[in-house]
Amino acid sequence: MALALTLAVTTRCDSCIASRAKKAMDVGVTEAELPEALGVAAAMNAGAARAYSGHAMDASHSLSGND
Repeated sequence: MALALTLAVTTRCDSCIASRAKKAMDVGVTEAELPEALGVAAAMNAGAARAYSGHAMDASHSLSGND
């Protein structure tokens, strides 16, 4: 599921990021696992993926109840 989130980041789709972050959390992906997956997005899509990776981390942080 972290791969689906990575793909959402590379397409720069905020609603996709939010839904994939929720699904990732639902199936047990932890916030600690996300930076590695999002690093793949950054390698594939450089600057834009780095910016949108922040959106993914914010979404997962919000969903994990760590607000």
